[in-house]
Amino acid sequence: MIPERSAVSNVLITGITSCESRGVEALARSIIEQLNTEGPGGGDNVTVLTQTPVLDAESLAPTSARCVADPFVVSRSWQQMRPQESPAELAERREQLFAQTDLVIATGGDLHTSDYGVSTPYLRVLTAAQQRDIPTAMIGQSVGPFDDPADAEAWLAVASRCDLLTVRESVSLNYLVGKLGLPEHRVRLSSDPAFLLPAATGERTAAVLGPLGLAPEDPYLCLAPSQGITRFSTLEESQHAAALTRLATSLVRTRKMPVVLVPHCHDSRPHNDDRILAARIAEAAGMPEVMALPGALTASDYKGVLSQAELVISERLHAAIGALSGGAPAIAIGHSHKFNGVLAETYGHTVDVDGIHADVRAFAQNATVIGRIVNDTDATVLRTTLRQRLPLIADRARSDFAQINKLLGA
Repeated sequence: MIPERSAVSNVLITGITSCESRGVEALARSIIEQLNTEGPGGGDNVTVLTQTPVLDAESLAPTSARCVADPFVVSRSWQQMRPQESPAELAERREQLFAQTDLVIATGGDLHTSDYGVSTPYLRVLTAAQQRDIPTAMIGQSVGPFDDPADAEAWLAVASRCDLLTVRESVSLNYLVGKLGLPEHRVRLSSDPAFLLPAATGERTAAVLGPLGLAPEDPYLCLAPSQGITRFSTLEESQHAAALTRLATSLVRTRKMPVVLVPHCHDSRPHNDDRILAARIAEAAGMPEVMALPGALTASDYKGVLSQAELVISERLHAAIGALSGGAPAIAIGHSHKFNGVLAETYGHTVDVDGIHADVRAFAQNATVIGRIVNDTDATVLRTTLRQRLPLIADRARSDFAQINKLLGA
């Protein structure tokens, strides 16, 4: 039984880069809203460490969370979107934050891998908290693989001292226990917190789709392209965009439904801004049925659109999660084990992982992959399986917050 808490706690959330990515927004908002639900009265006092504090304060305003520039990780690529501070000023802010922190929660999905080169920097706040005997939790993680043994050792040092550690898929669980040697009792299988994100209302979703000429009863498909995915493969941007255009036009011709392009990341850095790629695909397709979703939409807005689609094909994992968590079948085009891991965990063992995930290199270079996606994906079977599995997946995510509540209650 979970002890009831009478006192409001001060919670620090780390692993947030920027809510420019609606996947990051989905993670942050889901965690904060669960804390507000589990906590006493109006919820806990939550502070979010981020690279874009002003933007994120606006994105997360409905949650009443406080957003501050991360004093532990200062990203050069976002330096124009945060205050300029000296090392002494950063150090002072770190101490001020810890003086009023009861728990540090690390999210971030897959920050702790060699793909992005930021795993060890994002451990700093956890290490510092543990040195001060402040409880720490890492939830809904995908971890590894690590190319550098030093990164693996640094991660293990922090993980072994966490009060709660959960992963969102079995691939990471097997890697941690089987490859890195983490004791099995130190880690638990859970789900991505974004499975708990509420979708926009039906009325709001209708208003979002209206400018595209779609009424609530109209069937449509969604394609969520990633402008940044080619940075993690050997693909040329033009090759990638051409493959996505072929996919979109083939879907329209074969499935007889419009394709809505969903730019899930509105990055201020062009190399990662999905709006650029979505516009490029819509123009290249030359078909009115292939159209990019416009506007500065929230993660919940996108979930409303994705969850009403007949089928979603996504290069952004959290766009896929937005669909899946809303009951819409989704398949992924990805570059790492996080994609097939999360989708395989969501659908369960009765669905062949090869039918719900394609590697982005094979997708762009092998024409048969597009044909398989367009012709062989059985959305009805996936939807039926998904609806049977969703209660378990959501319960796993909620169980993390039951454990967090126990930590704070203690």
